[in-house]
Amino acid sequence: MCFPLGRAMSSLETLEPFPERAITRERGLHRHRPFVLLWLVQTLSQTSQNAVNFSLLVLVQGILERGASLPANTAVGVAVLSFSLPAVLVSPLSGVVADRFDRRSVLIATNALRGLAVIGLLFVEARWAPLLALLVVYALAFASGTVGQFFGPALWSLLPNVVPSGRLVQANALFNLTFTASQLAGFAIIGPLVIKLVGVRAVLGATVALFAVSTVLSLLLPRVPVERRPGLLGRVLIAQVWYEMVEGIRLAAGHRVLRKAIGYLAVATATYLVVAALGPGYVTQVLELPKEDIAYLVLPAGLGVLFGTVIVDRVTRWLGIERTADVALVVGGLLLVALAELPETLGRGPAEVAGAVVLAALLGLADGLVRAPAQTLLQAEAPERARGRVFAVFFTVSNSVAFLPVFGAGALSDAFGVTTVLLGLGVTLTLTGAWQLLAHRGRL
Repeated sequence: MCFPLGRAMSSLETLEPFPERAITRERGLHRHRPFVLLWLVQTLSQTSQNAVNFSLLVLVQGILERGASLPANTAVGVAVLSFSLPAVLVSPLSGVVADRFDRRSVLIATNALRGLAVIGLLFVEARWAPLLALLVVYALAFASGTVGQFFGPALWSLLPNVVPSGRLVQANALFNLTFTASQLAGFAIIGPLVIKLVGVRAVLGATVALFAVSTVLSLLLPRVPVERRPGLLGRVLIAQVWYEMVEGIRLAAGHRVLRKAIGYLAVATATYLVVAALGPGYVTQVLELPKEDIAYLVLPAGLGVLFGTVIVDRVTRWLGIERTADVALVVGGLLLVALAELPETLGRGPAEVAGAVVLAALLGLADGLVRAPAQTLLQAEAPERARGRVFAVFFTVSNSVAFLPVFGAGALSDAFGVTTVLLGLGVTLTLTGAWQLLAHRGRL
């Protein structure tokens, strides 16, 4: 059951610059029913999960106001830990499940179980003792977060099976756009605004309905045959599962393209978190605007991601998938350097703000041109029977390093300044991308 680690796989060849006439014969993705169904499942599920996560913070805050003895920041921090910790603990196992079972069935189960967890939150009563209510909320958050970790590997592993030939890059770009939009919708729209209008229980009830719709839509997805494996019990099963998890790690670490794709995706995630963490400080300290004006950066960046979704297919057919990611990483690094040097270049005032708006839009574009090609490489190079485990390795690495930028960036910016941290990050990304470009050229 070992995979040849050094063998070059042929699947990537079909994904490099694709003949235009072969692509135009395919129907558009919006008319391809299996893809649309999976896209809707992703959209509804991830928006619901982000809304639930925000609602958990509101629930905890409400319990604290009734007289819980825990310090407020500690209680909220435990809530965040409850739904984020499973991302590190369970991700390796989720890949084994995605490869052992029908991925459609995994999506059905994860949507249904998360809906049940939210129903449990609706039963938390105001008359309960505050400590008991907190413990129940934390337990349900942890359960929902744990189940949710099985959703990602199954979803991204199933995507290549529902996409027409030659459309995988575009499909990944659309999924990335939806992922970003679901975060904004769940935390910036449904969370703060809708809860204020209708209350947290109404929002939780709506997410139950959305998880139910996602479950039904998952039922309509096509079945993808999986390799049958002998039924095992007890210690033998535990040993086999452990072996398969290790095998997935060995496969991802031993294959150059897989290793590079996982690294690029982790770097893109970490960079996004660093910029998000430093954004308010950049707006107030560098642009000298009120913190509420962070929309000057967020909105252009979102539009940049949207434009990247539109053009990524053409760019990858022109440059090739791997080279597109390399170039985009270099460009993203240079844009961060430009953002750091903006006050020295344009001075204070409207010109500086206008420059920041343009650079934020281009950063969003560069982010999209890194993520979609890297995810396509991951899907193309991973064997079908191990694709879930390879994605699980990515989720484990990405979730593990995600904690570091948020805390580290804030501490470094306090010590050295926001622009210094952005400059250092930009130089690091530029050199990494340039090194990969030179290495790629040497292999041609």
